[in-house]
Amino acid sequence: MKVFIVDDEPMAQDIIEKFVNRIPFLELLGKYDNAIEALTDMQRLEPDLIFLDIQMPEMTGVEMLKTFRGCHCQIIFTTAYPEYAIDGFDLDITDYLLKPIPFDRFVKAVSRCFELFKLKQDAANTIQDIKRQESDGIDDNYIWAKEGKKLVRFPLDEVVMVKALKDYMEIFLPDRKVLVHITMARLENILCLPKFLRVSRSCIVRKNAIRSIQDMRIETILPNAEKIVIGNTYWERLKPHFKELF
Repeated sequence: MKVFIVDDEPMAQDIIEKFVNRIPFLELLGKYDNAIEALTDMQRLEPDLIFLDIQMPEMTGVEMLKTFRGCHCQIIFTTAYPEYAIDGFDLDITDYLLKPIPFDRFVKAVSRCFELFKLKQDAANTIQDIKRQESDGIDDNYIWAKEGKKLVRFPLDEVVMVKALKDYMEIFLPDRKVLVHITMARLENILCLPKFLRVSRSCIVRKNAIRSIQDMRIETILPNAEKIVIGNTYWERLKPHFKELF
């Protein structure tokens, strides 16, 4: 994480710098004894974390944050005045360190920042992957789905059926099910017909995964799965796919 120290006390700067140098995931970009100079460099250097004093000449730390609302970095207030804590958390700071700062308390604060930093990175990478996948298109053989924090790829031939679930599609595989953030219309275009059949407004089934059809209900190869009700408007469309039955 790239770090700024903004504090008008040289001794406080030196202590925080010493602490930063002891933490392997922190990299000090700059030290500033006033908020105005720090603001000048924030957009150019884009720090991930700022150790920010509150009581400074010309502009306080609170005023600095209110001035630069576009800051997406994390803030740790470093001050000798506990009464400013509420103001800080109203500005969405990550933590609040009281001077003199013990090293163990410093470690706890930056570890929390690093956890949030990693979560943010993972989320950004996931969004990037999804956007890249959408821009590249999904090929005829595979589809991507999100499982927890990761993207997983599986063959389309493994899909047994798909059910709409609000803004997501619930994709049933032989051994599990996954959620994909995609519309039914887009997914229907991706799945190759006639290998897959739209059987209702909210359901698509792979043709060779159908075990039986009876009384407008489909039984699939999935064990213990509920039968799928065929929508009235889709029944006539399905008949040509099972000519031997009609």
